[in-house]
Amino acid sequence: MMFNRKDLPKNRQAELNREDYKRWKKEALSNFGYFPIFQPLKESFILKGISGNALRLYLYLGLMADNSTGETWVGIEAMAKYFGKSKRTISEWLKELEKEGLIERMQLQKNGVAHTFLVPYGYKHSEDENSLQKRNDLSI
Repeated sequence: MMFNRKDLPKNRQAELNREDYKRWKKEALSNFGYFPIFQPLKESFILKGISGNALRLYLYLGLMADNSTGETWVGIEAMAKYFGKSKRTISEWLKELEKEGLIERMQLQKNGVAHTFLVPYGYKHSEDENSLQKRNDLSI
């Protein structure tokens, strides 16, 4: 007999949600590609200032990138097709990501495909005693 989770006490619902998340995370990390987002994205106020569309593109690039190098070769045309947007719009989002210091794009060969590199962020926060990384204060 199936039960409806909503009929359970709230504490039990919360416990089941935590268990589901832990199981999902463990299985997903073992079986799927992934792209980590670290706390300094919030602390450095990048998250607050970046447009939603540029953030979506950043997530897409992260999921498409080689996890060991942060490099992807996805072309603007493929990105435009995926998002159903024009190449010009994708170029604007890429410029925003470059301006925020989240990516760097370059051509390694004349007339070659552009490489997009995810740029590490957050190092300055690891030295800051008031950093959320140190305080574990998530209210900010």
